[in-house]
Amino acid sequence: MILETPTRKISFPRRPLLMGIVNINDDSFSGDGSLDPKKALEQARQQIKEGADIIDIGAESARTNREAISVEEEVRRLRSFLDNWVRVRDETKAIDCEQISPSLLSVNTWRPEVVEQILGPEIDLLNDMSALPDDRNARLCAQHRVPLLIMHSVGQPKVSHTHKRWRDLMGSMVQFFEEKIATAKSAGLKSTQIVIDPGLDFAKQKDDNLLVLRELKKIKSFGCPVLLPISRKTIIGDVLDLPDPCERDPGTVALLTQGILKGAHIFRVHNVRACWETLKVISPFQRRLRVILNLAISADGKISTTGNSPAHFTSKADLKRLLEIRKQADAILIGRATLEADQMTMTVEGRAPWRCVISKEGKFDQSHPFFHTDGGPRHLIVSSTAETSKLPATIHRTDLSGFLRKLKNNPDINTLLCEGGGSLARKLFELNLIDEINLTWAPHTLFGGKDAPTITGLCGDFLPSSRHYELARMTSHQNDEVFLTYYKSQLES
Repeated sequence: MILETPTRKISFPRRPLLMGIVNINDDSFSGDGSLDPKKALEQARQQIKEGADIIDIGAESARTNREAISVEEEVRRLRSFLDNWVRVRDETKAIDCEQISPSLLSVNTWRPEVVEQILGPEIDLLNDMSALPDDRNARLCAQHRVPLLIMHSVGQPKVSHTHKRWRDLMGSMVQFFEEKIATAKSAGLKSTQIVIDPGLDFAKQKDDNLLVLRELKKIKSFGCPVLLPISRKTIIGDVLDLPDPCERDPGTVALLTQGILKGAHIFRVHNVRACWETLKVISPFQRRLRVILNLAISADGKISTTGNSPAHFTSKADLKRLLEIRKQADAILIGRATLEADQMTMTVEGRAPWRCVISKEGKFDQSHPFFHTDGGPRHLIVSSTAETSKLPATIHRTDLSGFLRKLKNNPDINTLLCEGGGSLARKLFELNLIDEINLTWAPHTLFGGKDAPTITGLCGDFLPSSRHYELARMTSHQNDEVFLTYYKSQLES
């Protein structure tokens, strides 16, 4: 699953994103808003320092006991922040390597007349609380390539709906998102440009909110990132008998924990620091090794010839792409046959990922450049009987699954890049571990032959079951080569 903004693509699974709330108004229910744009910008700066991946600005309170401000006033307030946002964003450093940096900017508004005037290159997400009554905001987002957040609710914004009673809330919510996502797509948005929000507290009472938090998986099936607006909500006050929203931060952390366990992707919060610390503690228990596969294929889908000859049949542009992909990796894994056929050293400029080679027999050529080229630490995965005493590498006497468990338990290894060959890739497909596939299709070359390997090894048995992926990017380059990137489908996740 990916979220595609105008400037980046964010792939899930990953550590959930924190959206910090900045209110450019003086009537926020939590009392933390300010009409002074300098104070709002400083609040955004502080939230980034505390771990916010996204800053969500709003100029109008959602409170139903306040009159709506004019379109002109809302635009003026938002513009006073936007005019200096990029400077503040670029000056502020991330708290750790997993935080999105530079931080993204979300604008919380619902009137198309406002959206039309403020959408621009500095905005990464439109947080629309209107429940998308028509397609105008979706069309504006599509025009600017800005993703749209669709929130579940009923009726007009800023109108109380405490009278609403549901016979089948989750069934109604599923139907709601089916219709609204279809509307957004018809307006020109892609599935990767849609975020959904179950709208806690909006036309929902205490038991409704608790039901949503228990059964969140029912809306995860849409394959869109799910945002949970958990901060200082009325549900917390109802459960803990706390009328003052500022006393609800411990309850917010409790909802954050429940949301993480249920698989939410983004959390909208006031107290960023407390929520970041919670994520930091929980993440090691939730962490999952991300596996990327990168291979080149011929016009007939082969990754090499029958004799496993060197795979240098693609352009310099493909090599450049390979080196960029390697920069994402904390460890690179290949099979011994690939190491020898392509004379690989697996080096990465400016980084030192683990360089890992798997071989059941452990028959390595000590004169190979891999053993004499500086780079990241060398790791060999071999059988218990292989002779490796003279090799300058860390030896792991285990199988592929055992080595992957070691990587998963290492907090410094989050992303593993597999560069072949086909037999190794097949094992990873059989284990259903590949999250991202990068393919270079080279239609200028044909290999042919049933004994020439494909990305799932030699022609023969089917995989235990089909694997499903979604095309995320496709670009054409010199020599008619096509670069393709796929992410694991929500059906698999």
